[in-house]
Amino acid sequence: MMGAVLKQTGSAAATMPIWARVVGEVVAKHTRPIRWEGKALVIRCDGEAWRQALEPERVALSKKMAASLGEKAVTIILEVAK
Repeated sequence: MMGAVLKQTGSAAATMPIWARVVGEVVAKHTRPIRWEGKALVIRCDGEAWRQALEPERVALSKKMAASLGEKAVTIILEVAK
C-alpha cells in the first residue's frame, strides 16, 4: 500500500529512508532512489564502481524493497550519476 502511494507522487525521494535501511548507511551515502518507472525503482549511483558493486545484489534488493513498501514486485534499476 505504501509503495502505491509513493509511486503516485512520481518521486522516489520519499523512499530514501527505506532504501537506507535496506542497503545500510555506507551504501546509502553513495546511492539514492530518484524516480519510478512503473514498478521499477531507479537508483542513482555515485559512480560505475558503486553500480557494479550493487549489480549482483539487485534482485535481493528488489525483494527487500518490495517487502518494505508492501508491494508484490519492485525492480531495481541501477544507473550512474552523470
